[in-house]
Amino acid sequence: MDPENERPSADLIREYSRRIVTRLLKFGGSILFHAATEIWRKLCRLTGRKLPPIVVVVYYHKVSKVERTRLARQLDCLMRWTRPMRVDDTELVSAGTRFVTITADDGWLSFAENGVPELARRRIPLTLFAISNRLGSTIDGTTNDRLVTADELCRLKSDLITIGSHTATHRDMTTLDEYEALLELRESRTKLTDIISEDVKLFCFPYGAYSEKLIALCREAGYERAFTGMPELANPQAFVIGRVRVDPADWAPEFYLKIMGAYRWIPGAIALKRRILNGLHGQSPGFSRLRDPL
Repeated sequence: MDPENERPSADLIREYSRRIVTRLLKFGGSILFHAATEIWRKLCRLTGRKLPPIVVVVYYHKVSKVERTRLARQLDCLMRWTRPMRVDDTELVSAGTRFVTITADDGWLSFAENGVPELARRRIPLTLFAISNRLGSTIDGTTNDRLVTADELCRLKSDLITIGSHTATHRDMTTLDEYEALLELRESRTKLTDIISEDVKLFCFPYGAYSEKLIALCREAGYERAFTGMPELANPQAFVIGRVRVDPADWAPEFYLKIMGAYRWIPGAIALKRRILNGLHGQSPGFSRLRDPL
């Protein structure tokens, strides 16, 4: 066999192995973090301390027909351990209660056909972030799925489904100059507002890539909240809200830990790693940037 032809396979194996190791490290770290925080919460209850609500925002992408059953199990798990919450709920009164908000990026037809019915069956609210200038087409080289059309997007909007913006063309916002970035933000908001006949107030960064300057541009473009890919606990009253990525292929314990907020230690670990690397190379910290971390 030609050694040259073996290289792509070897590269794929190495990349797959790296992802599995990274996934296992995050999973193991989250088990330890969850155990420690649960001990702390029990001690608080024993001493009469009032526990604050915990709000986790998760995000899906595609859901194929064969994954629908797995998704249904995840939603049943979510309903058992947490309380579903609308993305526009800003006031929480139940101390110690765990809330989860579900979002979906891109607006894939597979999610509309397989994910939305399962959510509707359980009356779970959803925020779907659509790409205004790619409706009906595809992105990132995907050939086995497409994004919903404008008409399909209109039919999705309901009392349970909120539509948000995922830019006009799904470009990495950190690679754009200020004019281009603002154009993506404004054009998408205007077009989606026209399509659904309702003001679009929520924005989500493609690939989880963002910066402080881009957050300021989101405010300038008229958005009320901007969502990232950082797996942080959410403050419903904040402008910037972190999210944790979930997928039907997640292991059951992995999904459970994510909706419990046990992956929230990861941003701190990333920041620490960045500071160490910057210190070693004599660099100052740059913008916050994260590309689909989970």
